[in-house]
Formats: sequence, C-alpha cells, structure tokens
Amino acid sequence: MVRGVRNAFSGFYAHQGFFLAAGLSFYFMICLIPFLFLIISLLGFILSSEEATRQVIKQLAPIMPVYQKEIGRILLRIVATRNVSGILGTVILILFSTQLFGASRLVLDRILGVKRGRGFFRGMLFDIFWIFLIGALFLAALAVTDLFAWFKVFILRPAQMPREWIHYMSIGLGVALATWMFYLLYRHLPHRPIPRGAALAGALVASVLWEVAKQLFHLYIVTVGVYDQIYGPLGVLVAFVMFVYYSAIVFVLGAEYVGALERGRF
Repeated sequence: MVRGVRNAFSGFYAHQGFFLAAGLSFYFMICLIPFLFLIISLLGFILSSEEATRQVIKQLAPIMPVYQKEIGRILLRIVATRNVSGILGTVILILFSTQLFGASRLVLDRILGVKRGRGFFRGMLFDIFWIFLIGALFLAALAVTDLFAWFKVFILRPAQMPREWIHYMSIGLGVALATWMFYLLYRHLPHRPIPRGAALAGALVASVLWEVAKQLFHLYIVTVGVYDQIYGPLGVLVAFVMFVYYSAIVFVLGAEYVGALERGRF
C-alpha cells in the first residue's frame, strides 16, 4: 500500500502529471457543453426537454463544491440559447465530445505504458460508444440520487436521524458513484484491459481524493474567497476552471496508482 502510493507519486512526477492534468482540463472545458447537450437529448426521450435540462443541471451543479447556484444558472442559460438540432448537429456534438475520451485514453496509455492503439476509426467508434455509455450511466446515477432523496425525505427524516449522519450518507453515496465511474475508466478506457483489483483500488483512491479535494476547495473558498477578490465577476468561472484542474490531477494520480499496482503484479 505505502509502496504503491510512493511509486504513484514518483510516476506522477516522471510523467509530468501536472501537464497531463492541464491538458485534460482543457479538453473537458471544450467538451463540456456538447456533452451536456447530448445528455439532455438522451434524457429528453424520457422527460420533456425543459424537465431534462433541469434534471441534468440539478445533477451536475452539486459536483462543484462552491458557487453551485451560479454555475447552475450559467449552464441553464447556455442550454436555453443553444441552436444545435437535427442529425448534422447531433453528429457535430458527438465528434466534439469524443475528444475528451480520446485525450483521457492517451493519458492512461502513457501512464500504463501502452504502446499500440486501435487505429483512428476504431478509436473513434470506441469513443462514441463511451459517450453513450457515460450517458446511460448518468441516467442511472440520476435515478439512484433521486431514490436516495426520496429515502431521505420519507424515511430518514421522519425517523429523526441526525443530520450529520444523513450528510455522511450523502458523501458515502457520492464516493460510491465516483468509484464506479473511475473504475470503468481505469479498467476499460486504455487500449488494453487492466486487472480488476488494480483498477478498483485506483478508483477507490481517486474517489476518496476527489471528495477530499471538494471539501478542501469548499473550505478554501469560504474562508479566503480569493477568486472573487481578484477576478470580480469572473471569480465563479475561474473557480470552476481551477476545480476542473484539481479533478484532473486526482484522475492522473489515481491512474498512477493503478499503474504502480499493475507493475507490482496486483
């Protein structure tokens, strides 16, 4: 365990982890809005367009530890003014969204020492498959969180369960869903399959680190509030970009831990 953590940090430095995280953050910012449109389109088959938009924003905004209402309003405004429709528009959105998965796969391949890829067209088809897979998983996560919200309102609160316990249960659910997401990415996104144990351990480490990063970032913004002081009205945007960068660092660190365990024949 300790040796794996030490090797993960050594690999992070050797692979220029901060640079890799910066590249992932850039692709995430480019692909966020097209991917958001696609998720809303998928959910629109079940709900109305307006209700689908509200549900997606409701699910995404709490991921950000601060400025949740402001970010929610910004995303709603962007979605409300979208002007992309039809088959051609959908194809364009899919092509833009695939860049994030392609970049993530390149990062994982570099960390895990994968030399050979699938080829351009097979890689693109694989990324398109991941877009719809993540969309389906997002819908599943939406159902789980709504079920927990119902359980909290109608079961836990009438039972007078302490708020602190409910809060910790919410955090535990978030860590579980994040672990699920990281596990799928670490195990199946690279160009070769990764051992289940190594992928699961790396996913658990990444999800815990991500939750710690969210709590520390929230504490920093609440106590210091430097982004508002320096950037004024742009403070929300800068804080969002910085949190995306911190999240990418966590993703790379988790991948390094997976690589360290795999090299140690987990």
